[in-house]
Amino acid sequence: MFRSFLLAAAAVALAAPAASAAQQTWKIDADHSNFYFTIDHIYSKVRGSFENYSGEVVFDPADLKASKLHFVVQTDSIDTGIDKRDEHLQSADFFDASKYPTMEFTSTSITLKDGRYQVQGEALVKGKKYPLTIPFSYFEAKKHPMMEGAQVMGLNAELPLDRLIYGIGDEKMLGVVGQKADVLITLELLDK
Repeated sequence: MFRSFLLAAAAVALAAPAASAAQQTWKIDADHSNFYFTIDHIYSKVRGSFENYSGEVVFDPADLKASKLHFVVQTDSIDTGIDKRDEHLQSADFFDASKYPTMEFTSTSITLKDGRYQVQGEALVKGKKYPLTIPFSYFEAKKHPMMEGAQVMGLNAELPLDRLIYGIGDEKMLGVVGQKADVLITLELLDK
């Protein structure tokens, strides 16, 4: 009986490092990651990004229950290349950055479907929560070619978002500013 107890305790002790390794937190490489968007302006396509953001990524395709993603985007960091337009986007007409300085996404579950990881969660935009699923493509961890001793992996997602659902602008701007924004989230992640 005592021997069985010791064997079980040893098995738990040996399994513990593997469990903690599966919950590796990955750091976003800000120099090679971003949150981009493209939206129509009458006949043209306007492209932009958010320059300031942070996040926590815990991801292991073999342990999706322990995996989680959380992102915080600073709304006043929107950059479309034209200061006057960026100021308008930061105003109460759109993101209202002075009142709502951040947008957030917090995952609640992750599943694999059709080769993509469906990250279900909640988006917090202008003080309101919305259900949102982000379909990420996963690029497995490998030795970083430029950083000795580091591992790198990737997560990329493309999805359309209806800005009116999230209270970003209103219908008065339709015909000038498109209703749908095409969002690209591209993340290069480091293990240290």
